[in-house]
Amino acid sequence: MTRIDHVFVFPRDPAALQQRLDMEGLVPSFRRNHPGQGTANVCYCFENTYLELLRVEDATADRHPHVARTALIRRGSGDASVCPVGIAWRDAADGAMEVDTWDYEPPFLPAGASIAVATESDDPAVPFVFRSPGDRPPSEWTDGRAGALQRSAGLGRVERIILRHPPGYRPGPAIAELARRTMLSVETAPRWSLSLAITRLSGGPPVHLDDIC
Repeated sequence: MTRIDHVFVFPRDPAALQQRLDMEGLVPSFRRNHPGQGTANVCYCFENTYLELLRVEDATADRHPHVARTALIRRGSGDASVCPVGIAWRDAADGAMEVDTWDYEPPFLPAGASIAVATESDDPAVPFVFRSPGDRPPSEWTDGRAGALQRSAGLGRVERIILRHPPGYRPGPAIAELARRTMLSVETAPRWSLSLAITRLSGGPPVHLDDIC
């Protein structure tokens, strides 16, 4: 079965978004630099997925042909004409999602390792969609990266992810298929953003993290 592995965003105002997440009681789970790709992240793990906040560390990284094709540096530039959102899926052996992809070989991964990127993502004005190399949710990781998840904030699973998009955008095959198969839904809004609905460990209505952008 296809699942949302994680979502990412290049925040317009990283400090303000960080403050909002802090106020909700969220705790960063892990951080990572991406040498050669020119980005770095801070990630917040939930039981079944995680939120990745990306930033550009080296704008010259897009001189690498594969990095240039991802348009990640442009996506993190604050340019209003590009989409700052990414969505990664993971497949189970019994239900792989079949969409057109190309093999991205990130400079920070071992030689020969690659990530399947949906070809519709060649257009930087739409979300960056790709198949995660991971095959398990954070609650099943054994390397310690997930930490205590977000249990200290009383939060469990993400039960819904909403991709909000500007008028005129029509989901490509990968986004449309993810909206059909997974907890992802798509709505029109003035600008690109993500919203997460997260279950409370104590029960009751979910917590909504809106306008993540």
